[in-house]
Amino acid sequence: MVYVKRNNENNIIDICLENKEGYEKSSLFTDDIKTFFKNDKDKIKDILNKIDIGMVRITEDLIDSLIKNKNILFTDLPDAVQNKLNLKRILREQLNFSTNIYEEEELKL
Repeated sequence: MVYVKRNNENNIIDICLENKEGYEKSSLFTDDIKTFFKNDKDKIKDILNKIDIGMVRITEDLIDSLIKNKNILFTDLPDAVQNKLNLKRILREQLNFSTNIYEEEELKL
C-alpha cells in the first residue's frame, strides 16, 4: 500500500508510504504508478534509499527481539555487527532517541 499525490491533470507527482494530507491510497501495481517510475532512475534510487533506512531499524529491532527471546545471543553476532549495534545505541541515547522503533511509534500516538 502506498499513498500518492496527484496534480490537476490527475498525474501522480509524489508517492510515499505514509498517509499525508493531500495524498490518496493506491495499490503499488497500477499502471499510473508504473508510469510515474518509468525512466526515472533517480526517483527509484531515492525511494529505495528511504526504504533501506527504515529496514535498518526493522532489522535492529528484529535482532533485539531475537536476543530478548533468547533465540540468539548478542555474542553470537560477528564483532563488527556488535560494534555497530552498540555504537548506534550509544548515539541514539545521546540524542535521547528511543532504541526501539516501536517505542518511537508509541510516542507519536
